Amino acid sequence: MKLTIRERVCYGCGDLGSQFAYNLVTTYLMIFFTDILGLSSVAAGTIFLIATAFDAINDPVMGSIADHTKTKHGSYRPFMMAAAIPYGIFLALCFVAPDWSYGGKLAWAYAVYLLYVVFSTMFQMPYGSLSNVMTDDIKERTILGAFRDWGANLAGFLLNMFAVTIITGSSADGKSMDGKGYLTLGIIIAVCCIFFTLVAALGTKERIRPPKNTAKFSESLKSIGQNKPALCILFMVFFINSFVAFRSTFTTYYAIYYLGSEKMIPLILTTMYTLPLLGLLFVPKLIEMIGNKRMFMISGLCAMISGGLSLLAGTNSLLVILSAIFGGLTLSGVFANIWGCMPNVADYGQWKTGIRAPGLIYGLATFAIKLAVALSTYLVGWLLDWGGYDGGQAVQAAQTVHFIYLANGILPIIFGLIGIVMILPYDLNNEKMRKIKEEMSAGKALTRK
Repeated sequence: MKLTIRERVCYGCGDLGSQFAYNLVTTYLMIFFTDILGLSSVAAGTIFLIATAFDAINDPVMGSIADHTKTKHGSYRPFMMAAAIPYGIFLALCFVAPDWSYGGKLAWAYAVYLLYVVFSTMFQMPYGSLSNVMTDDIKERTILGAFRDWGANLAGFLLNMFAVTIITGSSADGKSMDGKGYLTLGIIIAVCCIFFTLVAALGTKERIRPPKNTAKFSESLKSIGQNKPALCILFMVFFINSFVAFRSTFTTYYAIYYLGSEKMIPLILTTMYTLPLLGLLFVPKLIEMIGNKRMFMISGLCAMISGGLSLLAGTNSLLVILSAIFGGLTLSGVFANIWGCMPNVADYGQWKTGIRAPGLIYGLATFAIKLAVALSTYLVGWLLDWGGYDGGQAVQAAQTVHFIYLANGILPIIFGLIGIVMILPYDLNNEKMRKIKEEMSAGKALTRK
């Protein structure tokens, strides 16, 4: 079933809106908590960790609820419509710094971030499953994955190109990164988040009406354990997104304290997010030529090269940018691939176990993404504390600066290597998917050993 360009673009707007929010949080919320709100790096990192523990329940449950919901507007779009506005509101509130006691500020940070997470989940879980009911065409699903990832990387590109300029330009003195500047950026991005997520909810259509899911949540969850391709994707999502989240969060500290200029933040991150905007024009065809598994492995290798170049670079700007280019190549190849695979993984699970659970699978994938963000951010806080970082000091100790340099290179190598290992057992290809669809069309979606 071929979709129109308009509907593909509307679908991609979902990730354009949500990734505006995601990139703002991963790149700037940690440093806002430490340098503006005044929290310790460990306390700030712990907020992300606690919120993800909450999401451990929230994400898969939301996915399962959407799977079991049937309305005249479909199973997934009603949740997207309801979540869009509060999603943006609580994103903006995350960048409010009340003049309270330390304990009051800590409680505020926990409250607004947890509410942001709730509405983020309420949008993202159904959105991730939406392509599964828009079309059953394998190639069209890959194209939707590319449009989605193009939207995501456009958000990253635009945010990182203009964020520092907006923060400094709207600050009290017109040149520093202060609380007023962060709040202005937060409000602008929140408005973008609301607008584009509503476009995705209102501009798409659920055409496929899968049979009602009568399986209990525990049965659906158990079926994921028998779905080897799904497990491979979940682990790949976790480790590659750990690379992305770590690089996004750590770049602010790396640029300011090691490279010595906040102007390097947009240069590094804009470079990372520019490559996918170009690369995604060719990714669907490249995946068709070499297969999903090889594309995943190439992406992991690019993450490793990015880390290695960072270690070689020192303060050499050309090598720093080259490292960012390989980071961008990682983004180009992995996420469109992941979202294109998700519907196929769900079909495989139904064929293998007789249980259809696309919302739950996507819920677990999004949980893996959020877990990666939380653990990476917590790791950043812990590493900074271990390295002697003091957010109240404009200049850090020499050993702290060197520690920031080492961590910025070593961690991407580790994440890329493990990501490659995790995808090795993945065995779904076009030929196997054609066979699965033929058997499912013939009513043979039975439990198999």
